[in-house]
Formats: sequence, C-alpha cells, structure tokens
Amino acid sequence: MDRLIREHRGGLIESMATVQPVRDREHLVEIIRASLAPLGKVIDPEQISVSPYVPDARIGWDTHIIEIKGYGVWGMANGPI
Repeated sequence: MDRLIREHRGGLIESMATVQPVRDREHLVEIIRASLAPLGKVIDPEQISVSPYVPDARIGWDTHIIEIKGYGVWGMANGPI
C-alpha cells in the first residue's frame, strides 16, 4: 500500500499542497534527493529517519515525522515507511 508524504512548510495548507504517494523507503529517498538537489544537498539514505509523531485529527493522519540528520525536518507521512 502506498503511503502519503508531504513536505514541511509554513502551514498545513501549504504542506498539504505537496502531498504525494510514496511506495517504499527507496522511493522516499528518491523523492527527498530530488527535492533537495536544487539546494545542493546530497543525502545518504542512512541520514533519513521516519518516526511516529502525533495523530492529526485535522487530516486523519497517523503522522510520522521525516527527519534528515544534519538538515532537520523534511516532512511528514501518514504512517510508517
């Protein structure tokens, strides 16, 4: 089952505008690398963590936070990846 991910933005509306499906962890790495390439960031898969965060009743997500070591929060997922 595909999960949904969204990039961290200033507010929920802006963040939800970036929602996209992700098949698996390898696909997540591809998406993150593509999103950060214009900033000159090179990301190794080991730098990426996906951890339980909080349920978000506003959008019905069992939110998991996507963080990158040395970068910070990249975004959120609607479940574990």
